[in-house]
Order: sequence, then structure tokens, then C-alpha cells
Amino acid sequence: MPSGVVGVGNRLRDICDRWSATVGHPIGLRTVNERINQLELLIHQFHHKPFEQIPEVIQLDGIWVTITQQGEVIVHDQRNRARHERKGKKMVILVALGFWTEDGKEKREVVDWQIAESEKHEEWKVLLDRLVERGAKAENGLKAIIRDGCGGLGRAVELVYAQSVVDQRCIFHKLKNVRDKCRTELNGDDHQEQRRQLMQEARAVYHAESAEQAKERLAVWSAKWGELAPESVATFERDFDATIAFYQLEGVARQWVRSTSLLERVNRQLRRKFRQALSFGSLRGAEVALYLQVQRLHARWNDQSWWDASHALSLDLLQVPHP
Repeated sequence: MPSGVVGVGNRLRDICDRWSATVGHPIGLRTVNERINQLELLIHQFHHKPFEQIPEVIQLDGIWVTITQQGEVIVHDQRNRARHERKGKKMVILVALGFWTEDGKEKREVVDWQIAESEKHEEWKVLLDRLVERGAKAENGLKAIIRDGCGGLGRAVELVYAQSVVDQRCIFHKLKNVRDKCRTELNGDDHQEQRRQLMQEARAVYHAESAEQAKERLAVWSAKWGELAPESVATFERDFDATIAFYQLEGVARQWVRSTSLLERVNRQLRRKFRQALSFGSLRGAEVALYLQVQRLHARWNDQSWWDASHALSLDLLQVPHP
């Protein structure tokens, strides 16, 4: 299959048309399906092959999307052909973004993902268990897991990693929750400057040189704002220690461990592209679309053109046996 023919969001017939135009003769749906089957084998390898480089830090987050699935009800189309009715279903992509240093350079990759029905700990545990099987564990160099306050994810991290790695709660999400409470308690234009000052001082807490200093700054901040914004203070103080676990880490880039903001940006890109992929109308197509977009991101992060990366992918496909 020529590079550039398979794109995120293309229907199978669109792919046939583009491929046919590229090679100058008709390409059938069967041929396209064979290549997609080969991509599925590459995807399986991606999910299960041992890590060549163990991430030092893994950020975890979920993306909620709607995926079209085939239902049991039979309907007839405009040509009176019987078809299964298709309905959209909300599902979540659990994403793991890994960071490490290689030859003095900071590297990052989407190291795995899992399409799931919820963010319950059982779903997250499937992904985390697979990461461990591939080698992402403390004895191999994994130092920290960065996550939001999702209860299911926290339980899964506890079950899989126990206390073997640093479990860092995302600072970005913590400050966002404080900001939301602040807007409710100090609402209106009359309190605009107070809201700005409260948040500025809250962010400064995390600029401390040590965990002890961060706790001291929190105490000062809480005493100052306790009467005016008690709910904001309670929100900031709740599970605060989990947001300063990163101070335990040495020699690790702070932007990797303070929050999941880098993964949030990746997820926004994936979400935009994944919405285009809904025309695949199946979990199978969604996996293929997601895999291709991840390869595009990796090419960009490695200063590689998608043309070169897609040629490399074509060579990988040649190594996969036809179904």
C-alpha cells in the first residue's frame, strides 16, 4: 500500500479510490482489507513487544470519544439492502505517554493505549499490567507515574505498582479544581483581582525548592484565604502531599513529572484526529486509525517527515504475512 493512501478518517471506499488513483488501476475492497489486517498485526506487536527503552516517567490519562458500532436491529438502506443499524457508543481511550533521556536528549512516545468502556480500575489495570509485562517497572528504570485524581486509575496504580514508583498527582488538575471553587466563592467583577491573586499565590506554592517549603507556603496561603474562600482552601489542602511527590525524584525533568499537561496536549491532537476516524465505524477501524495517528506524532517528535515515516511503515508491512 503506497504511503499516504491510508489516512485517519478515510472510509474503505475512499482508500480504494485514492490507492487506485495512485497506482493507475482499480484496487478492490478485499485488497484494502488485507492491508488493514496486516496493520492489525503491527498494532498487536506494538501493544505487546518488550520496550527497547524503558520510560523513566509515564503519564496516564483518558480520552472520551464516540465510536460507531453495529447493533442487532436490521434496517434497509436507500437501495433496500438489509443492514445492521449502527449506533454511537461512548468509550474511553486510556493513553500512556512515556518519557526518557537518550544520548542526552529528552524523548517521548505514546507507549501504549487501551480502548475501554470506562475508567474503572479494572480497565486501567489491563493497560498497566501490559506495561509491566513489556518491562515498565521500577527495577528496569521506571521512576514515576503521573496521573489525575481519577479514583479508578489510582486504585489500579496501587494494585500494579504498590509503592515501587512515585505516584504523582497532576498539579494542573489540582489548580484547575481550586480555580473552579474560587470562581464560585469569589464571583463577580468586584472580586476579579482577589481571584487573580489567590491563583497566583496558589501556583507559587509549587515553585518551592523542596516539599517542606511547599508545605510551608501552603500553610501561609491557607491562613490568608481561609475566611474568604474556605472551599478553595479545602480543595487545595485535600491530598496535597500527592501533588508534591515529584520532589522525591532526582535527575528527572520537572516538566515530565509535575503534571499531565504534555499528555493533555497529545490527547487533544488524538481527539481531533480520532473524531475524523468515526467513519470506520468499528473498534477495529478505531485501533488502526489511532495507530496511524500515533505514528504521525512520533515522526513529528523525532523531526522525521511523515513521508519517510510512512515509507518505513510500508517496509514493516512487507514483513507481515498476508492473512
